[in-house]
Amino acid sequence: MHAIAKKAFHWITGNRKFYYRRLGEIAPLVKGQRVLEIGSGKQVKGEEAYSAVHIFKEVAEFRQTDINPDFGHEVLDIKTMEIDGEYDLILCLNVLEHIYETELVVENLRRALKDGGRLVIAVPFAFPLHDEPHDYHRFTKYALTRVLEKFKSANIEVWGPKKMPYGHFAIAEK
Repeated sequence: MHAIAKKAFHWITGNRKFYYRRLGEIAPLVKGQRVLEIGSGKQVKGEEAYSAVHIFKEVAEFRQTDINPDFGHEVLDIKTMEIDGEYDLILCLNVLEHIYETELVVENLRRALKDGGRLVIAVPFAFPLHDEPHDYHRFTKYALTRVLEKFKSANIEVWGPKKMPYGHFAIAEK
């Protein structure tokens, strides 16, 4: 039943389509650059079910990672990673709600960016619990503003109705 509710929600809100459309606008800006994807997700029948790799065809590197080794990507724990100034773009799509230590993780991601690099965060808001028991947060626009305050700039888009958004899409520049 839970999987049906999740699929129905994606169909109604179009969250993934919204995120992918926005990423399609960003992809030409990182042509020939290095991209790190956090939470690339599971593969279904050998296909990338959740990764945005299909959008970034002209980058120098697209590094797919996930905390779950069963998903078939490089294992990377963003709570303990020690990457300094290596990436032009980091994608953190539908991951942050599963991280209890939000401020630590966002700082690690900021540190992993080159100067002028961008962090893209997508988070659900009005969305069923998923990947329990590791579903900790639903971020408001105001919470994301605070989480991203160490960045040079941050643009946060609300997806859906203003008072009950489906989710948020943020682009923060180091």
